[in-house]
Amino acid sequence: GSTNVGLQDTEFGKKHHIVYTERGQSGVQVFLAIDNRKCTSMSGTECFFSAREAADFLAATASKHS
Repeated sequence: GSTNVGLQDTEFGKKHHIVYTERGQSGVQVFLAIDNRKCTSMSGTECFFSAREAADFLAATASKHS
């Protein structure tokens, strides 16, 4: 089972959702919200058109640094 503690504020004022599980597990589950509305209006920028693309990029970047 899990315990849902709802939305909480981070030190940056952003909302995040925390769920604690009773099973011992390693790893982190991250929920990502991206605002890419300005992306199409700015030339020369690298844009992610889906959260999945951005998550894959972030995961690859993190794996290079671990």
